[in-house]
Amino acid sequence: MISNNYNNRLFGRTRGRSKKKIDLKKYHQIVDKYKFQNCDKKINYILDIGTGYGETSIFLANQFLDKVIVSCEKYIDGNLILLKNIEKNEINNILLHNGNVYDVLECAHRECFDLVWIFFPDPWPKNRHAKRRLITSDFLIKLHNTLKENSEIHIATDSTIYVRFILNSIYSCRDYYVWMNQSEMNLHIKDYFDIETKYYKKAINSQRKPSLFILRKL
Repeated sequence: MISNNYNNRLFGRTRGRSKKKIDLKKYHQIVDKYKFQNCDKKINYILDIGTGYGETSIFLANQFLDKVIVSCEKYIDGNLILLKNIEKNEINNILLHNGNVYDVLECAHRECFDLVWIFFPDPWPKNRHAKRRLITSDFLIKLHNTLKENSEIHIATDSTIYVRFILNSIYSCRDYYVWMNQSEMNLHIKDYFDIETKYYKKAINSQRKPSLFILRKL
């Protein structure tokens, strides 16, 4: 059973800047219909971390109809949009964890996930906030324990600062993963997936090129 993990704090807002009131009781009633509880060994899972407005989870759900997408996001406004699209499109292979991804990892058994997506995690660009970044060598090693054999992690970012940070983390984990697209000069996300999230469009409009890293478990 999933539990709240307070030893690994994640930073960032749970609400947007909109002053629109949300009935949190009603929100949690809706979330509970799709709440992720634990990993069933009979089910094939994909973990989508930091889903924002849910575009990646919807994309994955449509691409992998035989798998269950675990959408992990603490941002309430984004989850509301995701839940609206789940019900509107009658999608039945998405479960939601409204909270810390470490909660999910703590309850996941070994070789639980077929794939992990981490698209546009907060780069926390200031040096004093670097410790808040999600993708570290320790985090990648923790993920490694929950991945099935030859499973992959896909990481996308448009931050040059975070790219360097991710590269250092990948190097530190070279005994755990092989960087599949290391030799390719073009790491552009659109070379791999036909998906445009809000943060992808924001990057393009700001003339920043999103990069994609594909890691495969050794």
